[in-house]
Amino acid sequence: MGDAGQDLLERAVAGDRDALALLLRQHAPGLARSLKGRIPPRWRSVLSVDDVLQQAFADAFLGIQRFSSHSIEAFAKWLRVIAKRNLCNALEMLETEKRGGNHQRILDHRIAGSIANLLETISTGEAPPSQNLARKDARRALAREIRQLPEIYRCVVRMYDYEGRPAEEIASNLNRSTGAVYMIRARALDHLRERLGSGSQYLSGQ
Repeated sequence: MGDAGQDLLERAVAGDRDALALLLRQHAPGLARSLKGRIPPRWRSVLSVDDVLQQAFADAFLGIQRFSSHSIEAFAKWLRVIAKRNLCNALEMLETEKRGGNHQRILDHRIAGSIANLLETISTGEAPPSQNLARKDARRALAREIRQLPEIYRCVVRMYDYEGRPAEEIASNLNRSTGAVYMIRARALDHLRERLGSGSQYLSGQ
């Protein structure tokens, strides 16, 4: 790829979306090869390598300006890490759903524990009156951060976590695979966790 690839990377990091799109197309075959055989046979009807690539590329568009290296090799490694993380997230959620696991939805363990505890308190109404303000702050902060999510993430969280729709129905509505829905949800929860931070940051609205 040489100097041409280096130039594309520099332009992509500077905000040139066309340069990033071309760079991703060039890396797609190698990234697909790195994922070959990683999807267990039992999930290949609901999740494909193309699903994983699509989400990895979407994440790259969201995060490219935070990419700090000028190395094209580092960029390729960054893409592989993103793709494999998304695949692991999707497989974990598929396995959990198959086992009939945790259906707390937005109280998922991926959100920081202090936040989950606050939200659980909100749902049960068992907190003493002195915690009422904290509960309201928690609810407002979470709603605010959900509104800031990219549209596709927001749609999945709304339909899956708040409306309780099955992943298969959401996939049909969004013209995505079921596995892709789980990947998108995992990324949405990661974004919320990053934005909400610790309990003190969460309640102060930082």
